[in-house]
Amino acid sequence: MPFSGLSLEKHLYHFDIDGNFFAEFDYTEIEQASINVDLILDRQERMLILDFAIKGSVNVMCDRCLDNFDFAIEKQERLIVKFGEVWSEEADDIIIIPETEHQIDISSNLYEYIILMLPIKKIHPEDENGNTMCNLEIIKKLNELSKPEPDSRWDSLKGLITEN
Repeated sequence: MPFSGLSLEKHLYHFDIDGNFFAEFDYTEIEQASINVDLILDRQERMLILDFAIKGSVNVMCDRCLDNFDFAIEKQERLIVKFGEVWSEEADDIIIIPETEHQIDISSNLYEYIILMLPIKKIHPEDENGNTMCNLEIIKKLNELSKPEPDSRWDSLKGLITEN
């Protein structure tokens, strides 16, 4: 995102993020998304203040039934970019870039903001009656497959216990 030549005021940007955005990053589980990002870039003399408004949905796999569902996300984030000698990261929300830079790549910041909005355990939400929206057929099949099969070698030993 180029910022050189921008006047010292606020500038508005809008981005639409889909699965193609996430394909650019290694080790991502997101293949489908529909996210709107409104960015206010406040260009100041010695820094940039970027305010992100992120809203949309990300298609994720349910950890319970393994079916995909759309997980709604919404968050406000702020990134402060200061000008200095060399590139460094002071904090999660403050970075320093060389004064000679004319643009900044915010894609990794957007990726991080979105990924951190996802819960560790992703489960279908409940409907208005409090019932799970998980795929019940898949859960039934998983329960059948997870039942341990009895080991016939132990059946004869069980008889010894009851005889004594």
